[in-house]
Amino acid sequence: MHNAPPVAYPVGRFVWGPVLLGGVLFLSAAGLMAWQWQSQASHAMVWGAWIFWAASAAATACAGPRQILSGGDLLWLGETWLWRSAVAADALSEEEQELNVAVGLDWGTGMLLLLQEEPTAQQGRGPWFCAWVSQQTMPSQWHGFRCAVYSRPKPDKPSGLAGL
Repeated sequence: MHNAPPVAYPVGRFVWGPVLLGGVLFLSAAGLMAWQWQSQASHAMVWGAWIFWAASAAATACAGPRQILSGGDLLWLGETWLWRSAVAADALSEEEQELNVAVGLDWGTGMLLLLQEEPTAQQGRGPWFCAWVSQQTMPSQWHGFRCAVYSRPKPDKPSGLAGL
């Protein structure tokens, strides 16, 4: 089996995140109001539901933006994934971070990728970040990028030849 060739793919900032968050908050509040008007729930239960909704909304609004990458390049070297932020690329810095990449959603012309920094000796695994990539960004490299996302790193020795 052959590994995917090295590829660099630009990842932009997900600008629809705040709009999506606002839409989910609006729809969930509308659903909670509909439940409140149609149910025979006590005042304590209604207040508890609204307090839970407000706490969940506040936690999501605070933690959500930290889960989305600002923009940069995903680099596949044939053995490992690297992240180079747009800020580092502009400053001509060679600061790159090793990543674990997992596919969250794949709909053919776009993907939601879950990225996590490789653990170092000083720290454990970092948080997961989301990155949206689409074929429209670089159509000529999309097939190679998809192959790289689904490929695995090259093993040091083929498992069938380990005893030779």
